[in-house]
Amino acid sequence: MSTSTFTQASTSPVRFASRMPVWLVSTAAVLVGALVTGVYEVAARATGVPFDVALPGTGVEPAAIPATGLAWAVAELGLIGIIIAVCLARFAKRPRSTWKRTAWTLTALSMVPSLVAVTDSYATNIMLVGSHLVAAVVIVPVIAARLAERNPRRG
Repeated sequence: MSTSTFTQASTSPVRFASRMPVWLVSTAAVLVGALVTGVYEVAARATGVPFDVALPGTGVEPAAIPATGLAWAVAELGLIGIIIAVCLARFAKRPRSTWKRTAWTLTALSMVPSLVAVTDSYATNIMLVGSHLVAAVVIVPVIAARLAERNPRRG
């Protein structure tokens, strides 16, 4: 009697993504983050949240953020995140943990203007802060999963 074993190749998304370049995984994460943030913005607008914002101390009346403005901002600023991730993958001794600390710190700092912005409603401030969190919750873990815990080039 013969027995044979069949082993199936693992094609999990994490294993697949680990073979892709950091810039590509990061770009995909930023695009998905922008899309999810855009959906969040549409849902917030549908519930009646006004997106009229002005910088404090300027004396300017709040002006409307254009539709899909939050998604566009995520895509633009995500480019900075992509550059940081690529640089960390290349030069950091511990790219994954450095990425997490850097990304969450920058996320927290990016929420400050949303908290202090002059708006017509506190709901706007809350939704703007929420948009930062929505984008970060999508983008940061995906890029972190792609980065190595230890960089073999750095010992």
